Amino acid sequence: MHQDTDFTWKALGVGIVLSFVMAAANMYLGLRGGMTISANIPCSVIAIILFNTIFSKRTIAEVNVAQATGSVGEGLAAGVVFVFPALVFAGVFNSFQTWGFKEYCTISAAVLGGGILGIVLTGFLRRPMIEEAKELRYPEGVATAEILKTGMAAFAQGNKKGILDVVMAFSIGVVAKVCSSGVQICQETTEYIFKIRNAIFGVGADLSTALIGVGFIIEFNGAFLVALGGALAWLVFVPIFSALNPASGDVADVAYEVWKDVRFIGVGGMIVGGLWSIFEIRQQLYDGIRNVIQGLTRSSSQVEGNEQDLSQTTIWAWILIGCAIAGGVYFASLSCAGAAIAFIYTLVAVFFFIAISVYIVGLIGSTNQPVSGITICTFLLAALCLLAFGQSGDDATKNVILIAGVVCLAVCLSGTAAQNFKTASIVGGSPKSMQTGLLISVVLTAFLAAPLLQFLDKAYVIGSNALTAPQAKVFAAMARGIFDKSYSLPWHMVEIGIVLGIAMILLGIYLKKKGSSFGISPMAVSVGIYLPFSTTVPILLGGIIHLLVKRSAKSEDQYNTTIQKGTVFAAGLVAGEAIIAIVFASLIFTGKALPLPLIDSAQLRSIFSLALLIIVPCIFYHNIRKN
Repeated sequence: MHQDTDFTWKALGVGIVLSFVMAAANMYLGLRGGMTISANIPCSVIAIILFNTIFSKRTIAEVNVAQATGSVGEGLAAGVVFVFPALVFAGVFNSFQTWGFKEYCTISAAVLGGGILGIVLTGFLRRPMIEEAKELRYPEGVATAEILKTGMAAFAQGNKKGILDVVMAFSIGVVAKVCSSGVQICQETTEYIFKIRNAIFGVGADLSTALIGVGFIIEFNGAFLVALGGALAWLVFVPIFSALNPASGDVADVAYEVWKDVRFIGVGGMIVGGLWSIFEIRQQLYDGIRNVIQGLTRSSSQVEGNEQDLSQTTIWAWILIGCAIAGGVYFASLSCAGAAIAFIYTLVAVFFFIAISVYIVGLIGSTNQPVSGITICTFLLAALCLLAFGQSGDDATKNVILIAGVVCLAVCLSGTAAQNFKTASIVGGSPKSMQTGLLISVVLTAFLAAPLLQFLDKAYVIGSNALTAPQAKVFAAMARGIFDKSYSLPWHMVEIGIVLGIAMILLGIYLKKKGSSFGISPMAVSVGIYLPFSTTVPILLGGIIHLLVKRSAKSEDQYNTTIQKGTVFAAGLVAGEAIIAIVFASLIFTGKALPLPLIDSAQLRSIFSLALLIIVPCIFYHNIRKN
């Protein structure tokens, strides 16, 4: 295949539309559940369907460019929602609804600078870490290639069974969201908070097909740990601290007041988890840095055919553009001293953490990439640099959050680019086309970030139980606790979280020595502590489905095939709920009151919600098992 036949206007157009959709859907999902899912597989399925139903001529490499371009939306969304709402929570930005030209420009430029650096620097690592490092498998990249090959072949043979499964999953997600948020048939959150003597306990569950899909994708191990965090918060810590400090008033109100402090146990655990995640990959970190240096000293333009990258001149031009944009954000928003520190630190940190990112997604995949841990580490290191140079107050608070945001964007987009380079190497696409599509997509999608944040806030309120934004709240709390002397951080809760994180690390080491396949992640448990318990329950249900599928598989081939189909079904559930949530947000944005009243009894709505929470996982499991 000629190197340019995969980069066409129809591939680019489909990819840009997919990128916009994935950005909106994953921003909703990330703000709601504290995590996003890799967009390559859903983008692949949608691109296959579109190309085979709309266009008379298509190639697999062309479809791959479309899905890769679309996957940028997910990487960008993760970087945005994990950090940038912290600017509002920390009080250094106006509230979302009063954002003006300055806030729009700051967010858009930070996203653009970080995204460009993440993509172009990954290009230097393509040969040493993606083509030549045999120990790095890039699981999503390989899985995407398989989906592209089997999907295109199925259409060629007239076999469209898989499409019906995706449509079913998407429809289930839409129906469930309509019943809970569109019309009052089901209760979006069913919870029961009760008191035993002075101790207050809480249980509950959200009706969310998207979170069920997320639970399947992160597998039982990860889903269980997130739910364990929720259980620790509401069945252990909230009861203990409510009993130690009895308060009068409505039980639910008192419980949530206690939980506001208990959540900082999760902050302590995230700090420990972030540092531990970097320590665990110290050898991979060394290898990644070495490979970056090797990549920087090679000449990509000497390679011809389908292995040709963008020229070194073009890549260095894009690096300079990315650096200039990031620098512009700092110097336009901060004092000269703070901006200079931020700019120098960002240059070093981006280089450092992209090497980690590309290596880690090669080992364990993008969905399991420890983005939160990497971002916490860069945040803490940046805070130390700012303190060392005497920075404090709102300027330092804004500074450290912007640094974390730019680096987080670069890390997220580097993982996305790495998986797409792997897919292209399997299906025959050219790296040059891949890089071009990714860069165009990030430039266009970056300008959606600020409007989408404002849009979602008006519809659901970012920071409420509907969109908890757990990571952003953590970064805001840490920034204020470090730089704002008037802000009193509940350090005793953070210290408990640090002790809990260390205990989980020791337990994980013990289980590993005993040969257990069950891993312990302080980060996953800590995120669960910071989320409402009701949010973690559907995640656990999705994880249980994955466990049942795993145990029922009679061979590795059967397991891999079933999990691939389950992942596509899960992506359909996520897409269905997330996209209809964006539609509802549009209606609310224009003044429409939702949900529409239908069933007055909250008790009856709760019964219907719990029934759906049982029915949806059963349909999910039955569908992937029967195939």
